[in-house]
Amino acid sequence: MIDRQIPLTNSLCESCNSMREVVSAKGSRFLLCQLSTVDSAFAKYPPQPIVRCRGYQAITEDKSESSQ
Repeated sequence: MIDRQIPLTNSLCESCNSMREVVSAKGSRFLLCQLSTVDSAFAKYPPQPIVRCRGYQAITEDKSESSQ
């Protein structure tokens, strides 16, 4: 898994437990909403910035420590 970079947007996605950062071979960065796999109401790659989201959950301490 790729470590999260310095936030590029002021978006809830940057600090959401359901977000996975995807970086293409050319270096483009995308924010994948993993909620989209279980609920079609969530966009797979939501347009940024997201300022309100009913599925938002702050990153837990456990997840942030395991990605280091």
